[in-house]
Amino acid sequence: MDLQFLILIVLAVAAAIFSVLTAIVVVIRKTIDRNRAKTQARLYQFYAARCSELLLTDLPPLPADSKPSSIFLQYESLIEPTKRSLAGMVATRRQVHREALQQVLVDFAQDISGDSSRRLVYFFYTLGFVDDELRLMRSRRWWIRANAARTLGLLGAKKAIAALTASLEDPHPDVRHQAMQSLVKLVGPDALRTILRISKNLSRWTAIELSVVVSGFKGTAVPFLIEALRSRDQSVVLFATEMLAEIGLVTAVEPLMHLIRTTIDTTIQAQSLKTLGRLGDERARNLVVELLKSKVQPVRLSAMEALGKIGGSEAVEMLKPWLASRLQEEKLVAARALATTGVEGIAVLRAAGAHNDELSAAIADQVLEEFGVEREEA
Repeated sequence: MDLQFLILIVLAVAAAIFSVLTAIVVVIRKTIDRNRAKTQARLYQFYAARCSELLLTDLPPLPADSKPSSIFLQYESLIEPTKRSLAGMVATRRQVHREALQQVLVDFAQDISGDSSRRLVYFFYTLGFVDDELRLMRSRRWWIRANAARTLGLLGAKKAIAALTASLEDPHPDVRHQAMQSLVKLVGPDALRTILRISKNLSRWTAIELSVVVSGFKGTAVPFLIEALRSRDQSVVLFATEMLAEIGLVTAVEPLMHLIRTTIDTTIQAQSLKTLGRLGDERARNLVVELLKSKVQPVRLSAMEALGKIGGSEAVEMLKPWLASRLQEEKLVAARALATTGVEGIAVLRAAGAHNDELSAAIADQVLEEFGVEREEA
């Protein structure tokens, strides 16, 4: 009994000591973290002021016959004192300073342009930050690779183009996304060719982000989107057809028609028909009419929709019979397509109650309401 009591006392004392030591470690850890945060904030302010001075310093004009590389000698003269100061520090202190300096440069890179931007890019290279990030691109941790890909784009590091291109096939989607964004920053519209050629299984999120990029390039992106119509990846082709519709250049009409005629993928056919409808070019009329007879319902529905947008009296006559379809979805799409054609199609819908079944009349009323048209003529 005495032995058990002694053991309990020992365990209680050990638990108390452990609790005290844990509390001490937590306090020490918080103190270290707080001091580190203060140090980082102080260093950030210091290097922000120094870098601002380096970027604003006027450089003497170069002689007319000077070599193109002469400007880099001037940039080196600006950054040399900082490099010398870092080289004189012990390894641990130098690492802390380098991290603060790199963060300042990355933050600055997001807001400046012109000669200041070129100076920054040179500083990134000569300080070794580009090589550091390239090494991180080989990390086993996806979040480190993703951050490195993003940073290389902000650094303006054209040396990283090959590594970023390879990262378009990274197993993690966030790495692929950051690599894509950085390539666009570094290469411009031409990066779309590589991105769309290599990309596979575009997620909805990636497609949305890439659509923002493509929309920014507008017409200059069209040749690359047309090339992407030949991709073997369905998600890439569907993305390209959607963006061609958004941009709206009729140069895409012939390639889209060729795609519809040659592909066996009915999902791509249906989406491409919708794009042709949004482009509204007469050249697509015969193909669209032909596909009204498709055995695949989504293709037929897309053909109706496209025909309505291309419009004309012939379109109205070809769409009218579909109001009598046995399938409710076909009735609805045909009604909306008729409304899209304009006055003639709306007249057909207004008359639907007298000449069609009850369901067709109800659908006609619904579509007229959707398009803001009164049921009875004024």
